[in-house]
Amino acid sequence: GCRHMLARCALLLAASLPLANSRVPVTPLRRRTLLQVLRRLTLDAPDFRGDELSIDIGGSLAKVVLFQPSPPPEDGQRPRLCLGSPRLDAELDALLKQSGERELSMYVPQLGGNLHFFCFESKHVAAAAAFLAKRPVWQPRRQVVMRATGAGSYKHQHALGGIGVRLDLSLDVDCMLSGLNFLLHQLPRPDLFTVAMPESMTPLATPGAYRAAVEGGYAAVAHPPKDYIYVSVSTETVVLEAKSGAGGRPTFRRLGASSVGGATFWGLVRLLTSCATFDEVIRLTQSGASANIDMLVGDIYGGDCPSLGLRGDVIAASFGKVTMRREVKRSRGLMFLVRYLRALLRHYEEGFWLVVLFVLTSLPGLREVSRILGVVRFAERRAASVSMCGNYAAHDVALSLLRMVSNNIGQIATLYAQQSGLRHIVFGGSFIREHPYTVATISAAVHYFSRGEVQPLFLKHDCFVGAIGAHLKGRESDAAAHEGGRIAASGAGGREGGHEQHQPREVSS
Repeated sequence: GCRHMLARCALLLAASLPLANSRVPVTPLRRRTLLQVLRRLTLDAPDFRGDELSIDIGGSLAKVVLFQPSPPPEDGQRPRLCLGSPRLDAELDALLKQSGERELSMYVPQLGGNLHFFCFESKHVAAAAAFLAKRPVWQPRRQVVMRATGAGSYKHQHALGGIGVRLDLSLDVDCMLSGLNFLLHQLPRPDLFTVAMPESMTPLATPGAYRAAVEGGYAAVAHPPKDYIYVSVSTETVVLEAKSGAGGRPTFRRLGASSVGGATFWGLVRLLTSCATFDEVIRLTQSGASANIDMLVGDIYGGDCPSLGLRGDVIAASFGKVTMRREVKRSRGLMFLVRYLRALLRHYEEGFWLVVLFVLTSLPGLREVSRILGVVRFAERRAASVSMCGNYAAHDVALSLLRMVSNNIGQIATLYAQQSGLRHIVFGGSFIREHPYTVATISAAVHYFSRGEVQPLFLKHDCFVGAIGAHLKGRESDAAAHEGGRIAASGAGGREGGHEQHQPREVSS
């Protein structure tokens, strides 16, 4: 238990170190920060309106959109989140700040205010509900209505309702479509980008090379396609077809789904490594080499296979090299003792590197120095390689898993696009979250399987589509209710006025 606790603390702190010259994806809020935000919103801010907060609770992540009415920001200034506490505002601002082209806080003229985006792990929802239930007895309990979507919203609806938080639920698909249409067609600039992968890029290029390709080939999309395939890669993979309909509003059709998605990758990684969060795994893959795990065309044919048009560096079978190892006979006697001592030594070696990681990432003075020297990355690789990986390194296993899942998602999406006769695929979902290597791998897979005929596109706010849609659906409901009330009041006034005018006509007659 203590060892696993050290693993979680050390790897989480190590994963929080910035990477030089890289696009930083959205970082999930820590449990402590999440509870502080909830306290500010629900306990310390009596004028807070729950409908300003929209949440999409998935199987792994809960995505949150916070709306704050605000005038347009001054030139050169980005929107700021203000909860009334300078310390908490500064901590949140560090998490919600802009990262390259990703805007985690943006002003939306159509809404008349700022949208702020953040997320946290879904497993903290229960802890958040318990935290909110422990309010002081002298503090009155307010009923808060929060717009929500996602399967987890139904799961936690009762628990949140018991503490005064009522979820205004909307269907997942409706919110997804509403949020997608908003990001593509209703913002001043479409929320899309693409990556031009070099023709000479090998499938076995290092994550660093892929990341450099993303940085060099990144390009914003000025005009979103009218007809496209939308692929949401979250816990599972869902495929929708979008085509322009009457009045320019797109019509959607569900094409299918796949059980291979983000949860597949994350579940297998949890079995094979000691990583505690998704971002730690992505960081671990940066130093991996999947050629040590995967069987290549060159391993089968001894090089390229011109008759099939396959290069030798194409992956033929994920994890195929594991089957190529000679089976080890059951050890007896002295050999059994040797194997036991090796496993015991490895166990304590992992514990040693976990302690080293904890010390290096806890002391601010050593953090930057150890990052520059590469000590943190080396220690992280050693700490994550648990015994289940056998003679294989954890970073190689994690990279092989990421390539296996990403390539399958790219191939599935390409097949659906070709079946529908469409040339554009828009990818979104919390699995991608603008991780450069994931974006590059999916782009390369689509380019490879479509022979360059299908273009992959990505959303900047990819994992917040559902939460944005929940907010928009709530605004539509409020506007409809307000309009209905106004019409009812106007009708009542008209009937009353008509009665007063009817009497004089009867008298005069």
